[in-house]
Amino acid sequence: MTETKPLRRNVAPLLEDEVPTREAIVRVLEQAGIDTIFGMPGGNMGVLYNALYDHRDTIRCVLVREEARAGVMAEVYGRLSGKPGVALGQAAFIANVSMGAIEAHLSSSPMLILTDLSDNAPFSQHGPYQSGAGEYGSWDAPRLFSAITKMTTVANNPAHAVQCTQLAIKHALSGEPGPVAVLYHSNSLRGKVGPDTRPALYALDAYLPNAAQPADPAAVKEAARMLAKAERPLIIAGNGVRVSRGWGELAALAQALGAPVTTTGGGKGVFAETHDLALGVCGNFGTPMANAEIPQADVVVAVGSKLAATDFANENPKLFDPRRQTLIQIDIEPKNASWVFPAAIALIGDAGTVMAQLAGELNAAGAVSPQRTELGRRRIHAARQEHGYFNAPQLSSDAIPILPQRAIKEIQRAVPDDAMVCCDAGENRIFMAHYFQTKAPDTYLQPAGVGGMGYAIGAAMAARLAYPRRLAVAVCGDGGFAIGMNGLMTALDENIPITVVVLNNGALGWVRHGQRERNIACDFGNFDHAAIARAMGCGGVRVEHPRELGPALKQALAADRPTVVDVRTSLDESFMRVTSPLVGG
Repeated sequence: MTETKPLRRNVAPLLEDEVPTREAIVRVLEQAGIDTIFGMPGGNMGVLYNALYDHRDTIRCVLVREEARAGVMAEVYGRLSGKPGVALGQAAFIANVSMGAIEAHLSSSPMLILTDLSDNAPFSQHGPYQSGAGEYGSWDAPRLFSAITKMTTVANNPAHAVQCTQLAIKHALSGEPGPVAVLYHSNSLRGKVGPDTRPALYALDAYLPNAAQPADPAAVKEAARMLAKAERPLIIAGNGVRVSRGWGELAALAQALGAPVTTTGGGKGVFAETHDLALGVCGNFGTPMANAEIPQADVVVAVGSKLAATDFANENPKLFDPRRQTLIQIDIEPKNASWVFPAAIALIGDAGTVMAQLAGELNAAGAVSPQRTELGRRRIHAARQEHGYFNAPQLSSDAIPILPQRAIKEIQRAVPDDAMVCCDAGENRIFMAHYFQTKAPDTYLQPAGVGGMGYAIGAAMAARLAYPRRLAVAVCGDGGFAIGMNGLMTALDENIPITVVVLNNGALGWVRHGQRERNIACDFGNFDHAAIARAMGCGGVRVEHPRELGPALKQALAADRPTVVDVRTSLDESFMRVTSPLVGG
């Protein structure tokens, strides 16, 4: 749950003395609590890096080898830390952050893209080189970034540059969080600002959201009344629980109601799947138990989810039907409420705050009892006996090549309960969502917004930086590894020990299996990714037999450097095995 701040704060000036504009911008970042920046110096952004040199004790600058990693790392750092993750670089190249920016936009991660127009004022109109000012002969950087962000602003002078940075942080954090881009005109980074600058510059604190937003008390009371009367309540938890840091409130609400909890694909990881009330992921690639329990619920509480079609078997009414079931929807963004399914009650506010409100109302009404919680546990226990629960026979197979299910089971056994597991895109992610059982909240992350390949390695690095005392594991396919493996160089340079598990089946698995018998442009050669990793200076081990996998993972997790475990996996297993029959109607 987001920390509540005082409702009233003193308005103080940003500066007491005149300083270079670049220095004022960096002070704004410090006031926001930003302690890590991802990017690459170049162009006019060298000016900001010059200022950051004097703030190395408070802000760490992580150098990436390719800007797409900066985008992913900033998105994940923002999603996990709650502070805006910052991607910094020259516009002509920082456009490569698009995968991370789109993921942040669709997954509500606070993120800042700080870049320039490369306009070379006063020669902006004269045969521009690299310029993104949108003038004749240049490319239109504001238009590009505005298409993939919550807001994009162009700073035109020194005072404006400072204010744009402040307002970008405000908008990245306010309401439904998201990515915001600031594009600095070259003139804006020159000169100085100070206490007499007009418009006046104030300390950042006055701009930031005051507190986590609660829902209307009358609506909460009515929702609690409905839930108190419900015979088979059920909770669907989405990524918004993660954004609000509402894991504890989710568990408390489920306990109070004796309600089972299923998560969307994006929400996987917000509720431990080892919990007595857990159902696993729902939807197109969900567990049979989750997809069997949802239709039986009389009242469904959807928390922090946009209720995407893939989370509901393409909106199959056999899975969920608001005509015969009551939907209570909790969301920070009013436009998301009753967007897909009509909600009987929409509770607009921060997910963690609203769930705490609901639990409080239920307690006040005397609707919470040990008997109700125990009844819910028994119900889930019976459902697990009927439908199975993370016990598919493939998980213990000794087949060679190794089944991806067996590899996933070994990963689950090897990682500590609090390790952060970061997934990639593709068939490997579908297998992980379906077969990997999370052991604690806030321990699993996947690119559920845009689903770009090459995500996992950057995500694991950002997770290790956000949570330095916890291990981080990247799980990817051989296709995703090829895209993101430059991240291993950054991991070495920056001393970020992560474990990378490559499910190597020699193909773009989802594509190949989706093509059925008409395979084209989907097969790879037999690459030894462990050897590639060793050539970079990382650890690397190749695994071809199931009995080798556990020891290899244990060795990798204990290593003090980035280590790749390349697992030769079978192509015989397909995403079709875990696709719900509800998807077909």
